[in-house]
Amino acid sequence: MEKIPVTIIGGGVIGCAIANELALTMSGVFLFEKNLYLGDEQSGRNSGVIHAGIYYDKEPLKSSLCVEGKKLLYEFCVSHDVPIVKTGKIIVACDDKEDIRVDKYVANAVQRGLSGIKKITGDEVSRLEPNVHAVSALYSPGTGIFDVPAYLAALAKSASSRGAEILKETKVAAVRPSGDSFVVDVEYGRGGTETFETDIVINAAGLYSDEIANMINPDNKYEILPLRGEYYRFNSSRRPGLEMKGMNVYQVQEPFFVDGIEHLGIGIHLTPTFNISETGKRVIGKNVLLGPTSIVVKNKNDYETERQGAEYFVDKVIKFFPDLKIEDLEMDYAGSRAKLKQGNDFVIKRDDRYPNAVHLVGIDSPGLTSSLAIAKYVGKLLNEKSGA
Repeated sequence: MEKIPVTIIGGGVIGCAIANELALTMSGVFLFEKNLYLGDEQSGRNSGVIHAGIYYDKEPLKSSLCVEGKKLLYEFCVSHDVPIVKTGKIIVACDDKEDIRVDKYVANAVQRGLSGIKKITGDEVSRLEPNVHAVSALYSPGTGIFDVPAYLAALAKSASSRGAEILKETKVAAVRPSGDSFVVDVEYGRGGTETFETDIVINAAGLYSDEIANMINPDNKYEILPLRGEYYRFNSSRRPGLEMKGMNVYQVQEPFFVDGIEHLGIGIHLTPTFNISETGKRVIGKNVLLGPTSIVVKNKNDYETERQGAEYFVDKVIKFFPDLKIEDLEMDYAGSRAKLKQGNDFVIKRDDRYPNAVHLVGIDSPGLTSSLAIAKYVGKLLNEKSGA
């Protein structure tokens, strides 16, 4: 039976970032992605926003890895010619109650040393985005957007140049512990199967990370609840009341419920998008994304069943973007986020029973922003295990 040193399960941004990181110092790094394209699930179906880490005062991994990851992501994108723009973000308050929430966000950001974040007045909001109405807002100058497919491609290219092997259309069907190593069964999309042994398993399977973790060790009992995020879009040049200057516009967090338990989501927000200029460069365009929703679905890849209508989205943002009308909106893509039922923070740890397996479970937002920092964190976990 063939034996390979490192098996990474999942070819989203987390798996690709880990492959790129580990291939710097390790040989025999193999990444397996079941789909035809990298990042075809959670990684490729989101807002593409670089977060500042404002919300995560009670989630230590999300908090630290988002802040570190933001810095690394800007540096990586610039050095690898990945389109990226520091657009800035405002989190708007539309009444006194929401104004208190903004104060709490700002106080938390200041306490944690997040640079540049401050509270601004409604008049200052109007100067940044004239068609956005608010009594106040948190202003985050370091928030941005970037081209996620280009980022994935750059990660894969870099990982491959360092010696990592990336196999697409290759599904990991089973993982069985065998002493200090593991036996892995894979199924190829074009037919055929193969079984091999591996020293290390990195479970970066996103929406399916719970299934892989529980397959390796049934004591884990992780459960991913797929949260479908739906998007619409509108053209900001359609009429003066829709014009935007290119900022991310968020509202204060709003609750959603899973099995009767309240969680806070980032809510439906306005996100600028890229367009291709006459010179072939990626620039901020006129189309603006509106979303995502947070809807629990049974099927992890159910993107279309009973989608919300345009009126739902208008109702959610009308208080701060009052000129938007139902007829302005066109339905766009949808995706699913890997919400961990057992908690709100990332789970990134070696398996309790089989320490040569590292699980990454519940890597929802801000996983994209945190991806390079997460990869470094996994590298440190492996070094600790080996005593390096």
